[in-house]
Amino acid sequence: MLRQSRMIALILVMIVASLVPAGPAFAGLSCRDVHRDNPNYHDNMDTLAERAKLPDNSWNRYHEDVVRALCGGNAKDIDGLVDAGFMKPGEAQNIAKSLGKTYQPKKRSEAGKRYGDSRKNFVEMGACSACADNIAQHYTKKPNSPCGRLAMQALEGNPEAIKKLVAFPDYCQWTY
Repeated sequence: MLRQSRMIALILVMIVASLVPAGPAFAGLSCRDVHRDNPNYHDNMDTLAERAKLPDNSWNRYHEDVVRALCGGNAKDIDGLVDAGFMKPGEAQNIAKSLGKTYQPKKRSEAGKRYGDSRKNFVEMGACSACADNIAQHYTKKPNSPCGRLAMQALEGNPEAIKKLVAFPDYCQWTY
């Protein structure tokens, strides 16, 4: 009788164990886990950064934007981040994979590359991040505007243009 009870107990344990998922699939993150209202939001985003193999296992506001877009079903927002150079395509794909979603990036446009590269150069010249964004908008979308022309001169290495650009003149303010 004791032997039969042990056998039944062993079978039950095996059945229960086979029903409980194990490994990474069980520990997967969902959109609910990385929603800002989740009390474990920051810890879950840290876990996502690690699983998605983000640089230095850390995340930033652009990674948050990708999560929101993926969870909201809006791949166009992600395409825009990738096109402008705010997000590397592989990072977006890894975030998607970590959330059990798929994302296939589109090829970056020439305008997107020009914007991203110029924005980076303006920051390296000493412009604040927001200023560099405004200047890059003028440079790529309104190249013949006063700010667009000044930006071109700065990118060509004109020290006076760089000095003026970094001071961020009013005419470089971009209206979104």
